[in-house]
Amino acid sequence: MARKCSLPIRVFSPGSNMLPEDGKPQEVSEEQMEGFALRAFFYDYCITSTNRSLSRGYLDGLEPMVHRLGRHSDLAKACITVACASHGISKRRPALASKAQLYYFDLLGSLAKTIQNPAVANNAESLMVVTLLGLYEMVVATEAQPDNWKAHARGVAAILQIEHSPLDLFGAVRFTRSSHPWISNGPGQQCSLFLNPYSSDTSQSLDSLLLQFGPLWRQANGLLANPLNASGNLALPLIRPEELYRLKNEAVALDRAFAKWQYAQVKDFKPWAVGHVSHREPRLKPEVGHWLGRIDTYFDLYVASVWNISRTARILLINLILKLSHILNDDHTHMREHQDAARLIEDMIASIPFHLAEDLPTFLRDLEKEEGVAKIESGRYVGGLLLIHHLHIVAKLATVPQQIKRYMTDCLEWIATNMGIGQALVFAKMDQLRGLRRLDLL
Repeated sequence: MARKCSLPIRVFSPGSNMLPEDGKPQEVSEEQMEGFALRAFFYDYCITSTNRSLSRGYLDGLEPMVHRLGRHSDLAKACITVACASHGISKRRPALASKAQLYYFDLLGSLAKTIQNPAVANNAESLMVVTLLGLYEMVVATEAQPDNWKAHARGVAAILQIEHSPLDLFGAVRFTRSSHPWISNGPGQQCSLFLNPYSSDTSQSLDSLLLQFGPLWRQANGLLANPLNASGNLALPLIRPEELYRLKNEAVALDRAFAKWQYAQVKDFKPWAVGHVSHREPRLKPEVGHWLGRIDTYFDLYVASVWNISRTARILLINLILKLSHILNDDHTHMREHQDAARLIEDMIASIPFHLAEDLPTFLRDLEKEEGVAKIESGRYVGGLLLIHHLHIVAKLATVPQQIKRYMTDCLEWIATNMGIGQALVFAKMDQLRGLRRLDLL
């Protein structure tokens, strides 16, 4: 059964600058400790859908799978590994982090043997173990080794014998539209990555839109990889203007298709405002959750993440449209695109407290009393996990105002500290956006 970790953060001893010795309480056995870690993992990283027509949850079904396989299975050990690592960081408990590392190396050895056996390599447990090891690499990521989790993403693809990793957003869409027996609804049938509870039959599915986004974005990266001269125009006259105009028109059409998808969603799937931050000294840097403006809530974190995926895609498309317009010097003001980008960023910022707060209503009540005192108590770690890529991407775009970039970077650092996800700190410290040709889901 899922349960929030009650282990306190290790702090300095009163009247000293020394941290108390870290370790497992003597009265708690190793078996009990593993049980606590497993329950904490289910609480922090698993979202069980309460309405299948609106949400697929996150790692939904993992808990019953672990119970079926047993506490000593590799899958249970992988869950314990992630929990010990993330709480070792967020609670300042190096003993937990060290234990996670030992579990991790044991699992790598076990997984290597499993992959060599075709009879058991291509099964659901193997996929989930590799996926969770990738999650572990995101948790323990540092600036020295920021991309180790991608190796595990490739490992998932290798196990499944598919070209694209399902941990990659576009790869996941292709994967779920394949005929692989794990994800096929039946002979000749396919399932989609995202539910589509939209109310208009004329709106394309989000899967379809993302499949169109991937090739368009890769093509844009290829065309615009040439250096710019001092005036900001392409230095190499190898690209015909007709190609750039075509690319821009495709980006505009796709952006409007995403907008149509957003507008077409049913009411229960859409966010709704529950609070507002209205008082802050302009000279003061806003704390996490205190950005001036609206605060939204959602059906669950899955739904919130789906909305931010669509927003991020649109923000990238608008950024591409503006860049192409500048290169072409076509004299278009693109007021609509500028307004849409500002609103999309505002909507994403309005989702941050929902992703991060343990109890959003309590945070909102504290805001009403005295905003300077209201602090976000960190909620389920999956909320930060599902948010960090979007904050990272938007915070690195040249068209985003500097104050918003700083706030999003502060949020990434907060997630790293309070939710124990090292990849968030890597993103916060990264000067330039790398690997933008693909949006990563995890």
